[in-house]
Amino acid sequence: MSDDEKVISWFEENYKGLLLGIVVGLSILFSYKYFLANQNKAQLELSRQFDVAVENYRKGNNDIMLSFSESNMSNNADNIYTSLANLYSAKIMYLDNKFQESHTFLDHIIKYSDDIEIIDIAKYRKAKILIEEMNLSEAHSILGDEPNNYQHIELKGDIYYLEKNINEAVNYYNKALLYSLTPNERKNIKAKINLIK
Repeated sequence: MSDDEKVISWFEENYKGLLLGIVVGLSILFSYKYFLANQNKAQLELSRQFDVAVENYRKGNNDIMLSFSESNMSNNADNIYTSLANLYSAKIMYLDNKFQESHTFLDHIIKYSDDIEIIDIAKYRKAKILIEEMNLSEAHSILGDEPNNYQHIELKGDIYYLEKNINEAVNYYNKALLYSLTPNERKNIKAKINLIK
């Protein structure tokens, strides 16, 4: 039997498996493309809804932002637009003196967001509210033992100052000064140090 006959014989024996493999492979490929298209469509729709909510927020209508946050906290918990809307909603609740509701929005970001910078903002804002509520131990806890964000470090200094632990306050303010700061931020931190010395 020649090589050509062997190839033809092999194809005759295996053509069904080859066709099945091609059909399955194409099905998987097109299913994945369909999945990605739906994901992109859903993300685009969330983006549009978020833009509408921001536009209304700027006009003084907070209801659409709050509604967007609440509806997406369960359906799209880890989506960036949910996290951004929750930052707005937490601010709305804070300005209405509804601190517990503000905590709820910020806690959701801290628990579900994948974006470290958004989480840092949520932790900072939550700690600020906790300080205002004089819940200093929880504010310490939310910022962690060794924060690596100068705003968190400065806030730890503020907490120590409120606890009348002047040495630790100055220590944290000095740690914050080691970061690259704007001239105004640097001036404010130095003013805190000079005020308590």
